[in-house]
Amino acid sequence: MRTDQTTGRLADIETARRQLLELGDDPSGQVADVIARSWLRCVERLDAGAQPPIEVAERPELEIRREAQGQLRRAAGPELDALAELVYDSQSMVLLADTDGLILDAVGNTDFVHKAARVALQPGAMWSEAHRGTNAIGTALIERRAVEVLGREHYLECNGILSCHAAPILTTRGEPCGVMDVSGDSRLSNLHALGMVRMAIQIVEHRLACDAPDDCCLLRFHRRPELLGTHREAVLVLRDGNIVGANRAALQLLQANWRELLDSPPERWLEPTGKIAQSLFHTLDGSLVHASARADAPPRRRRVQRERPAPGEEFVADPGTDEQLAQAAAVLDAGISVLISGETGVGKEVFARRLHARSRRCDGPFVAINCAAMPETLIESELFGYEDGAFTGARRKGMPGRIREADGGVLFLDEIGDMPLALQARLLRVLQERSVSPLGCGAPVAVDFDLVCATNRDLQQLVAAERFRADLYYRIQDFKVQLPALRERMDRERLIRELFAHFDTGRRRLAPATLQRLCAYAWPGNLRQLVSTLRTLLALTPPGQTIESEQLPAELQATASGGALEMQTADCDLRTLGREAIERALQASDGCVSAAARQLGIHRSTLYRQLKRLGH
Repeated sequence: MRTDQTTGRLADIETARRQLLELGDDPSGQVADVIARSWLRCVERLDAGAQPPIEVAERPELEIRREAQGQLRRAAGPELDALAELVYDSQSMVLLADTDGLILDAVGNTDFVHKAARVALQPGAMWSEAHRGTNAIGTALIERRAVEVLGREHYLECNGILSCHAAPILTTRGEPCGVMDVSGDSRLSNLHALGMVRMAIQIVEHRLACDAPDDCCLLRFHRRPELLGTHREAVLVLRDGNIVGANRAALQLLQANWRELLDSPPERWLEPTGKIAQSLFHTLDGSLVHASARADAPPRRRRVQRERPAPGEEFVADPGTDEQLAQAAAVLDAGISVLISGETGVGKEVFARRLHARSRRCDGPFVAINCAAMPETLIESELFGYEDGAFTGARRKGMPGRIREADGGVLFLDEIGDMPLALQARLLRVLQERSVSPLGCGAPVAVDFDLVCATNRDLQQLVAAERFRADLYYRIQDFKVQLPALRERMDRERLIRELFAHFDTGRRRLAPATLQRLCAYAWPGNLRQLVSTLRTLLALTPPGQTIESEQLPAELQATASGGALEMQTADCDLRTLGREAIERALQASDGCVSAAARQLGIHRSTLYRQLKRLGH
């Protein structure tokens, strides 16, 4: 690798550039061949001294490009985070680009972001060689090989502040599907950057190979049996008895290329030893390899068990949260965690289930865990699982744990503020490494899930009181959703009517006075209390009858006697009550929307929407 950035080497680069740009001489032999070839391609169409405008795709176009590369981004996401931590001290960023050179994702050192913005190292920016001259992303795509471009090796002088290291990510048919890149300050040498990129790509390509279509099966093999199940194993993708895909490790072990392997039977390359039960094969050169699955035994795929929604939950969504739901789905699909806040009973789990249904993982499991309802002595084994004999009373054959059950889907941690501190540390490690170590077993198991958390507590206050880890808080609060309490919702009457109609099977009716009292009540238990109350009223009322206000529970009767009901006259509807509450909050906060939102217990964006509806 060309990693020595001495004065003499820099002088050679400058000499080669001058001879190319001023004399038209071929720089081959003076710089690396891959750089020389790229310079010769660029000199015919780009001005080395120019600074082309930074073109960044609009958000809608970027989301379309990201959605088209969903499988790639899911496979590469954990490695982007891991690489970013490894290169943090070298002021570097880790980038994922598609086959056009458009950056899909960028993670890295915030100290380098302002400088990176000058050269457009951001999602949506185009880094093809045609647009940005010699650069690691664009040149790696053309050369179909790992490339590093250091400082002045960039054809455009404006990019000379960068040192870039990139390699293409290949599909199981040997075709590029993206590029991973580490770019940093050219003054800070990172001797191992290209090696780290290659290792990350090996892991990504292994994930892509294992994510085979349902009509395929996998044959995994290696000379060393202890490497089976790791990213270093060889993988063949089989369909109808023929090889339809392979990773690079398989090519290396079988001493073949994709053109030779594809559409050929595996028996051409692997000969059984006769000890089929042990899955031992000979390769063409006589080497013995161990296989983890028979080529004629398609793997069993887990069937996703869809949980039925709670009674009436399809009605509890606040129309004001639709925008937040769309934003949360886009964030979650990018591998970023979502934190839902709100009082008990406002529908945090309902929102999480709707988010799962709209996300890229809608066909995967939705695993919900209430951290407050689980005994502290059991929560560790429930979350992380355990092996046979891990502790007294453990089940035979162990238990996988809820986190592993969420593999391929969404993990929902409700009331995460009540998780014990010791387990917060373990959860943080799982989120960082994307692997879980069951109790009684030192071998980590890879997991792939999107994370949604919920809480009815102020996590920032818990962090200040040292009752919640700050590093975990900043890991889970990337995107926050604040759900309004039922008393703050402008659609209370619609909600009550629709829930009542949903649960009523006997043509019962709500008397006008009853509906008024239901609308005026503060509902401290929020939606959960409302649903329970309506179902109780219906159960106690014969079919065809009208539910009078006298049949309401005692606490709702107290609402009327306390004078709250008198506030609601014929010309003072729910919208008026909402307007009055908002105006009082704005007046108390001297017109500050953020302070008013905090006083009302709603998100600032929700208050802005309500103000718009009320004509403010």
